[in-house]
Amino acid sequence: MTIANVLTVFLVILGVMLVFQAFWLFGTALFPRMVAQARDRYKTPIRTTLIGLAVVVPTFLVGFTVLGQFPNPIVKGAGFVIGVVPLMLGAIGSAGLCQLIGLGLPAPGDQSQNWRRVWRGGWVLNFCYLLPFAGWFVILPWGIISGCGAFVTSLSGRGNDRSNDRSNDRSNDRGRGRGSRAPRKTPAPEPVAKLDDDSPRSSRLQRSQIPSGDSENKPSQRPRRPRRPSRPKQVE
Repeated sequence: MTIANVLTVFLVILGVMLVFQAFWLFGTALFPRMVAQARDRYKTPIRTTLIGLAVVVPTFLVGFTVLGQFPNPIVKGAGFVIGVVPLMLGAIGSAGLCQLIGLGLPAPGDQSQNWRRVWRGGWVLNFCYLLPFAGWFVILPWGIISGCGAFVTSLSGRGNDRSNDRSNDRSNDRGRGRGSRAPRKTPAPEPVAKLDDDSPRSSRLQRSQIPSGDSENKPSQRPRRPRRPSRPKQVE
């Protein structure tokens, strides 16, 4: 095996890896909500894989059967599209798997550049595809098939988004209950206690309000008017 053959194989593998990265970034750029929903579908991988099998296998068989049996080029083109489109959708839907891997490998710039998670997880998944036999015949087909299932199920995922939002709200409430204290409620002001008639304080107040006997007996001191001088009597 010459150096030229080694370089050819290396460049072919690198080109395939870059094509997968292009599909994953393509789906992330144009369908970010779909990729986020596909990421959530990978939390139930068995169900997602079975749905992908139900979509990919029949269309793949029908497409390539039509491609091999009908000589008409238009029909062959239609069969090729029927067989290849589910694989392309699987490549785009597996961007959710890349994003899930990237979330497990956080970096400082992920909040402002969300595509970096897909880029980082895509390289991890690409190197898993390079594993001989297990990567070629197990991980790679599973990634395409489960990606198609994630893509199909994410198209009608509004109800699941609501359930996810409710579960996130519940988890946030639990986190708040553990990490932070609830604000203390200020007690309501107590009503002013009424004084009993027999209490010593009420008796003192009553004494201060009752006028004493001396004040009643004392005449009210009013300013006296000056007396007019008497006129002298006239002698007749």
